Amino acid sequence: MKKLIIRLMSCIIVGTIFTFSVLKVVDNYLYKLTQSSYLELATYRTNSQSELKSEDLITLPDNADQLQFSYNNKYYTYLEDGCIHINKIEDRSEQAVIKEDNPICYYYMMYDKNLILYFIEDTSGSYTTLTVKNYDIATGRTTEYNDIDVVNFSRIKDITMSPLLSVIYINVETKTTFSTNNTVYKIDLFNSMSQVKSGSIYSRIRMFQHNDRLYYADTAGGVYSSANGTVNYLFGYADVELIGIDSRLANKDDYEKLYFLDTTKKDRVYVVSGGELINTILLSDTDVVTSYNEYSDVYLVYPTYILNLTGKNPYKRLAKLSKYVTFEAIKGDTVYLRTSNNKIVTTKLLKDK
Repeated sequence: MKKLIIRLMSCIIVGTIFTFSVLKVVDNYLYKLTQSSYLELATYRTNSQSELKSEDLITLPDNADQLQFSYNNKYYTYLEDGCIHINKIEDRSEQAVIKEDNPICYYYMMYDKNLILYFIEDTSGSYTTLTVKNYDIATGRTTEYNDIDVVNFSRIKDITMSPLLSVIYINVETKTTFSTNNTVYKIDLFNSMSQVKSGSIYSRIRMFQHNDRLYYADTAGGVYSSANGTVNYLFGYADVELIGIDSRLANKDDYEKLYFLDTTKKDRVYVVSGGELINTILLSDTDVVTSYNEYSDVYLVYPTYILNLTGKNPYKRLAKLSKYVTFEAIKGDTVYLRTSNNKIVTTKLLKDK
């Protein structure tokens, strides 16, 4: 009897393990089909193997730079030969080309409307004048704003702005034979321009949307506020990376939230609001590829999935990714990815419940 019971128990255990394994494989297979079938077809596509044709993909020129997508998934844009090319996502047709007498060196597509802010570079010797303009995709109209004079201009590294306040901050790199420096400029589109910070290499700048406060991070792991100086003391002086700001306010007395990734271990994200540490999100994986944020949702991108740290469940995996593509952007529930042959494909985010 005892041997019979042992045999029965063994069969039950083996059967349970087998059933669980099968269900797990089936679940992963179904998830893979629903979340990444389009992506995989696009990655491995040939006309004989798939119904996905080449005209279903966005093909970029080899020298296309600064690829961006509109907030409503209607347009994709890129910089080529000093001009901004605007194309429709629906059929890849050309909407417009922004061309100036001097080359456009940098541009920024608004996160909430189909407007493009761009910078024209006019260099003579060691002096460069950067002219700020915007372009309305719907009307084709341009508006010119301020000029910035820069000595030893190299490039614009980063931009942050608040359409609500009509204020822009830009991080400009200057370079000589012996040194490289970054300078942050503040531009009031309808009034003035001033230099805010200089003397270090700044990796990222971000400003609040509802009040004029700038946060900037240097390459040494320090993050600073234009109002209060360093903020690293909030995390025990750990090295952190500013990965995003959630500017959504439930009421007018709320504070915007900042998200910082611990760059030493990459195993946690600190959430700061009102100058205080309000939450720490512990991460199960440390192989973070990049982050993505446009003043609301803050995403962490891993080799095979994406997390929304500002979502209802910051641990829920919202997309199935492939090692054969690189991440580009998220607009709404659409994730844009680039294949090795310079084509853009998409996959959808799962609903964050």
